[in-house]
Amino acid sequence: MGNITKGQVHFLLLKFHSLTGLVPIGLFLTIHLLVNSLRTVGVLPYQLSIDVINNLPFLFTIEVLFIYIPLLFHSIVGFYITQVAKMNVLRYRYPRNWMYVLQRLTGALVFVFLIYHMGTTVVPKLWYGHELFEAAPFLIDVMNREFATWTGRIIYMIGILSATFHFANGLWAFCISWGIIVGPRAQRNAGIVFMLFGAVLTFLGLATVLEFSLDPVNVKPTVMGAA
Repeated sequence: MGNITKGQVHFLLLKFHSLTGLVPIGLFLTIHLLVNSLRTVGVLPYQLSIDVINNLPFLFTIEVLFIYIPLLFHSIVGFYITQVAKMNVLRYRYPRNWMYVLQRLTGALVFVFLIYHMGTTVVPKLWYGHELFEAAPFLIDVMNREFATWTGRIIYMIGILSATFHFANGLWAFCISWGIIVGPRAQRNAGIVFMLFGAVLTFLGLATVLEFSLDPVNVKPTVMGAA
């Protein structure tokens, strides 16, 4: 076998970048928004869902291997793509050109938002040892504080809109680059379907923000003696 060329490495990086955007990152985003939207049903279902997640065995290992490492890889390659990309949207103002630019922009916004989000939730949760059944009261209290001000609401709304657009538009790009959708009509129809899917995810995220904003509720651990 011959040596792998620079072009082949570039091709493989783009393929893995596209794949990680779908699994596990896109899958995690969808589950995360669905779980958080349980807050609109009631605080108890939401708290119980946090309990289930934070009592999973080897949770930190799972998060590192299947969330943090793929996220870091996807982000690094995404910034590399942005750096080498030739933005010609001012010369060729086609809709897909604008979508490409928005994909790069929202990717950067999501990266910044994730640093903020993890810095206010995951990091202090681990630092102060709020594990198992203690995690839910701590995280709910954090979210109550975040959504008590317009600054926190706007930060999360921008983060949610950026993430859902980036994922939905990325799904379309994934299907094109992997040859799943072929032909102008199929690509156009798929674009509509994926944007509708993104709109549903956006609705779930914004509804959660609204629920926390209108009805902040502090909770205690669901298991006695866990606090």
